[in-house]
Amino acid sequence: MKYWSCCKRKTSDFNTFLAQEGCTTGKHLWTKKDAGKKVVPCRHDWHQTGGQVTISVYAKNSLPELSHVKANSTVLNIHIVFEGEKEFHQNVKLWGVIDVKRSFVNMTATKIEITMRKAEPMQWARLELPSPKKQDEKKDNITD
Repeated sequence: MKYWSCCKRKTSDFNTFLAQEGCTTGKHLWTKKDAGKKVVPCRHDWHQTGGQVTISVYAKNSLPELSHVKANSTVLNIHIVFEGEKEFHQNVKLWGVIDVKRSFVNMTATKIEITMRKAEPMQWARLELPSPKKQDEKKDNITD
């Protein structure tokens, strides 16, 4: 008998074994989690005052009840679901530190507005922290 150890569907025919659908919990999961969803871009903008940063994501025909925004003090995760199996996803490594407990989100079918309170009242140079560039290792020639 041939079977996957995670779901225990047994068969004696090898072709039937290979044709089995993947299970949802085991090692032979054949489908991706995002199968069937189309990733779409969204226009977004941001502005700041001394104490807060506001991000506006323009998302026409979004489904606020299925969308979510998660954040910790330095990372923002935006996931928007649209009609017609479409979605938008973005992770933002923030330039500064925010106070998550005093931050809030306002979601409508056309726009998602994320208002984040800054931990320290200072101007941010950018919204996102620049990604670290890989520095080329330079060989130092040391002579005696």
